[in-house]
Amino acid sequence: MKLRTVYLKVGNMDEAAAFWQQVLERAPHRQSPKWTEFLIGDVRLGLLLNDFGDEFDGSGAVPVFEFEKDALLSFLDRAKANGAKVVVDGLDDPNMKSIVLRSPDGHEFELCTCHE
Repeated sequence: MKLRTVYLKVGNMDEAAAFWQQVLERAPHRQSPKWTEFLIGDVRLGLLLNDFGDEFDGSGAVPVFEFEKDALLSFLDRAKANGAKVVVDGLDDPNMKSIVLRSPDGHEFELCTCHE
């Protein structure tokens, strides 16, 4: 078994896709009016248009992106420049080594230097 896709429900596909495209610095692998998908290694990060009436603010799913320290700081700067807000900053905490951000549409995501 392998993890294929993690997806987030979004209220505005154009805005969400633009945010993730800018932050990930890659074009979507697949895109339609109701689905956008980015390849990150062997896993896909999907965006599903919430056009079926679910009420939500963000989600309980938190994708974690692992980086080398310099690459993490560059990604962090790009994410904040595109509207992400810091929720928890644990980069200097040796037990955490990560930072949690919230995208403009309310989804949390984590950046870490948590190499095993």
